[in-house]
Amino acid sequence: MPLKEAIKAAFAGVPYPGDSNIIHCPYHCRPCQEISDYFKGKTWEGHSVEDLRDHHTALSLFTPEAFQYFLPTFMLASLESFDKVNILPDAIRFDFEFNLDHRDYFLIRVNRFSPEQRKVIIDFLRYMESKGAGSADEAIEMLKDQPVESSS
Repeated sequence: MPLKEAIKAAFAGVPYPGDSNIIHCPYHCRPCQEISDYFKGKTWEGHSVEDLRDHHTALSLFTPEAFQYFLPTFMLASLESFDKVNILPDAIRFDFEFNLDHRDYFLIRVNRFSPEQRKVIIDFLRYMESKGAGSADEAIEMLKDQPVESSS
């Protein structure tokens, strides 16, 4: 199955996180509010590449539920327009690598993914590497099919 179709199939059943569960910012800052307002009430399909590029920081700010729900949006835009959106694959890779430094939060996020979702994310990261997006070896190791355990 082509990667684009595999992404759609793997994430097809993920429920919308809810309008009040997109970003939890204790400071109610303007950037978080803008991202929340943009994604509120939307599905993960039908976003323009430009809008996603403008909201690429959302990946780091999403709640675990919103991250799982909207990740395919960013993956599909990366596949469709790699030459125009090279910031998106880097933002996806960065989010996984950044969260390795915050292991407990990373575990909460990564443990939401099904084995099928983990596999398609790994396939996506490897494909992006082949296009020159940078190495994602650490993230790929953490996404392998075995359950991820907390270090504490």
